[in-house]
Amino acid sequence: MGKSRSSPLVGIIGGGVAGMSCALWLTQLGHQAVIIERGGQLGGQLLGINRVNHWVLGLPGLTSAEMAKRYADHIAKTSVSVCFNSRLLAIEALPDGYQMQLSRNSQSQTLPVQAIVIATGVRALGAEMFGDLPGFTAAYLSGLVSFFPLDHLDKLAALNGQRVAVVGGGDNAHFTAKDVALAGAHVHLVLRSPAKAQSAIRAEVTALACQGLITEHSASEVTGFRLRQNGIDVALKKNNQVSGWLSVDRLFVRIGFAANSEFLNGFDALVGLHKQSGYIITDAAKRTNLPWLYAIGDVANSKHQSVVVAIADGAVAAQDFSGRKTG
Repeated sequence: MGKSRSSPLVGIIGGGVAGMSCALWLTQLGHQAVIIERGGQLGGQLLGINRVNHWVLGLPGLTSAEMAKRYADHIAKTSVSVCFNSRLLAIEALPDGYQMQLSRNSQSQTLPVQAIVIATGVRALGAEMFGDLPGFTAAYLSGLVSFFPLDHLDKLAALNGQRVAVVGGGDNAHFTAKDVALAGAHVHLVLRSPAKAQSAIRAEVTALACQGLITEHSASEVTGFRLRQNGIDVALKKNNQVSGWLSVDRLFVRIGFAANSEFLNGFDALVGLHKQSGYIITDAAKRTNLPWLYAIGDVANSKHQSVVVAIADGAVAAQDFSGRKTG
């Protein structure tokens, strides 16, 4: 791994931006890092996003997927080890760290580490929230309903002249409504509660509504689906009263995220890990309540989910670990 065998080894679960940042900082600080990634590439959610970056300093004009590749290329030039296509089977507590058991390419591997960093991110909510509603399964299988916050971007050209519903009241719902409306579709924005979007994007959507490009359905909730030829009918309830069916060509759901932390519940060594609504609770140094266990990035942050925060979290955890081992 490029370091002496006596240097501490840290296992990082998740190969997104936070995990890569932590691994980079650990190696620069003289430690060994191994990233355990269930997929075949580094980059996490950025891999599937084609929106051009306007927020991350120094990388203007790159799409999120291009940024992910640049980060992965950086890791490839370091001594960081990466276990691709790996699944975590077991975690055992040791006197000074943990022992991790992996399934990698159908083979089992045991990995003793002095610390574990959880960097598994979040997933978009949607399917599990609507699963019990009448007609949802058929609507979902039709491919006309989707949940990832930016999955509309590669469909914009095909949405011109269509009727599109967007469900949600946060930033992602508003950005989706704006993008789709400007692509030439008429958008129905369904809000169950008052809008929670930031003032700037909220103002843009309100302006588009004034122009007749967006219709807002306030205090409304989806209660059912009905698949029809080339489209979907969505049943709405407004102020707890049935308000009828909304006929659209496509539906984008933007109702938030859930932390990817449930898999940790199956490991006895992690029983008692403190969470709040699924998000792992940490202190300012990114330590959890369990010894030598850190959590970074979106899985430990329900309010400020972004690339730059994830990068910073990785650096903070690495510096804290290094200080504890060398101090």
